[in-house]
Amino acid sequence: MARASSALLKRRLDIVEIVRKQGEVKVDELSDMLRVSNVTIRQDLTYLEQQGYLKRSFGGAIYISPENLINHTTIDQPNCTSVGIDGGEIDLVKNCLNYINDGDTLFLSHGNLIRKLIPFLHNKKSLRLIMNDINNAQLVKEFSDAEVILVGGVLQNGNILQNNNTITSILNQFHISHFIFELAAINNNHLIIENSEQQNTYKQIFKNADHTIGVLPQRFLFTDNYSIGKLIHMDVVILSKAAVTEYHQQLLDSDFKQRAINKYCITYHNSKVT
Repeated sequence: MARASSALLKRRLDIVEIVRKQGEVKVDELSDMLRVSNVTIRQDLTYLEQQGYLKRSFGGAIYISPENLINHTTIDQPNCTSVGIDGGEIDLVKNCLNYINDGDTLFLSHGNLIRKLIPFLHNKKSLRLIMNDINNAQLVKEFSDAEVILVGGVLQNGNILQNNNTITSILNQFHISHFIFELAAINNNHLIIENSEQQNTYKQIFKNADHTIGVLPQRFLFTDNYSIGKLIHMDVVILSKAAVTEYHQQLLDSDFKQRAINKYCITYHNSKVT
């Protein structure tokens, strides 16, 4: 059998690394990054899925590999440098797994960062996931046997919404163990999200959940003030290293303590709550 070319091997290694760092990536994006056709990228993704490095998704691929799998790859590695991209969001969301137990009822917020957490829930059993993002709810079905309840309905086979679940009826029916959500900013002790449409829903979940975990991916200017609660009532805040300079002192002033540090992020626990 003919040996694969160095260019092919390098490209596939690059794809594995890109998907690992970004969590999810589209065919068009990979095509632009690696300067090959969409057809070539799809062929690469099919091969890499067969080898267990990723899972194909509609129009792209999602990372599912165990930690450090790329260091044990059976792909012959030529001497090359992988495509340079920003990483760390996978490491950021994986910290949430430390707080999730089998049988928990979670409310997962909308957004791309929470989407990157979903594939890692496959090891958790008998979860109930309450969500307000239908695209993320559909993704759960690919990775988990969790019960999925959407604000507005229940996702059934064939992605059909049934029933009419308002946030009030959900809170009356289910006991939420964890509210995991993406933060846009922390402003004067207030927890800020970017989507005003979700503000009232998240306020109610924040008040009713047993535990609250906020994930803040990066430091950026955010002028809107869609607050869902106060920092002092949070349990856990997971910051990317890029956000630490902005929020470290604010967290310390609110009696948060550093609990865990890795290359990409720092986890803070509220000493008055946890």
